[in-house]
Amino acid sequence: IFEKAVVKKKKKTQPQEVKNENGDDPTIQKGSGTALGIEAGNAEGNELFNLVDLYFRNKIFIDKGTSINETRKNTMNGLPGRTEIQISSKSKPEFIYPVSLNGLFDKKTVNNMYKQYLVECFSAKLQSEKRRLFNNLDKLGPILGLDEKEINSIHLNVGMVIFQKFLSQALSKGYLDKSDTAFLSSIQTTLSMDTNECNNLLKNGKKSTVNLAVEKIFSSPKIDPLSVTKTRNLAYQLKVNLKNDLKISLEQRSKLFRIELDFGIEKGRITNESQNIIGEIQKAYVLDDNITKKILADCITTKSEGHLINAIASLRRNSEDEALTEIKKMLNFGNLLPLTIEASVGSKKEKNELFSLYSNNREDSINSVSKEKTNRLLKLMLNLD
Repeated sequence: IFEKAVVKKKKKTQPQEVKNENGDDPTIQKGSGTALGIEAGNAEGNELFNLVDLYFRNKIFIDKGTSINETRKNTMNGLPGRTEIQISSKSKPEFIYPVSLNGLFDKKTVNNMYKQYLVECFSAKLQSEKRRLFNNLDKLGPILGLDEKEINSIHLNVGMVIFQKFLSQALSKGYLDKSDTAFLSSIQTTLSMDTNECNNLLKNGKKSTVNLAVEKIFSSPKIDPLSVTKTRNLAYQLKVNLKNDLKISLEQRSKLFRIELDFGIEKGRITNESQNIIGEIQKAYVLDDNITKKILADCITTKSEGHLINAIASLRRNSEDEALTEIKKMLNFGNLLPLTIEASVGSKKEKNELFSLYSNNREDSINSVSKEKTNRLLKLMLNLD
């Protein structure tokens, strides 16, 4: 039976057509073991499963199981405050095999076959199939002639691969849900992996995911503000600190902060009423107040001047709609920090034309107080008396 299993394994390693099958397990949502980057199993034709089954159908084992006593205290019915002690006994099976494959095959072959079976346990397509394979896992190692140390070593090596593969797959969607966490926990428990080791794998996996997203931003010829916000939210979701965990430089963190400010203010998402958003972004990029104020002031000044330049240019092209759009964007920045644009852009006549254009195109629904307030701000920014 073991020789047939070896032959089948060799056949599996040859290139084959991959079929996409759906299952009911988080490890196979995108194609069984393929989703984990490992080879999917086949319980029906699994010769190692059949080998264990052969042993137990023919009773080629000795059960030296031990009894374990459990003590429980139960409240007695009708007698509050009084308890009775119940002692129950459970039998823990411990199998010894008078015949094993120890010495019949080289260790490398035996180790590889056990690894393959272990991988198949995790990559099974159905929960019933998975349970069936796992039920024989503890029995298989000794039958193959592996001792406890060898089994634990294989469990650790395979567990690390499966844990990292699945973690990487799960984090690709930007978060870990309950089913992801449950499966990672099952890997750790089933293979008796060290808790600290798993926590480190989890932490490093999260850091790598966020770090990759940051690298993609700065490697792009044109940075998309939405991708910057998405990356910041990803870091928050995974509890990754851009400064302390990833060592992102102050210069890069400041640049990301500035990109979000520019975009948020221009689109009207950051206003006087929603200034708390600036604090949230500042905290995410770990910037102190002095740096934040400097970036904010520079952002408002530079962007206001830029929109005024664009508005004057649009006016000279007789493109009133474009000029209005630029004036509205300029006012979004001025609302946060009222300022007079000192740049010598456009004549006084052109600035008055921009003011008239904007005033004459205000919506009637806006109340007179709001109109007057905006008019004063626009005059201040255009440096009109």
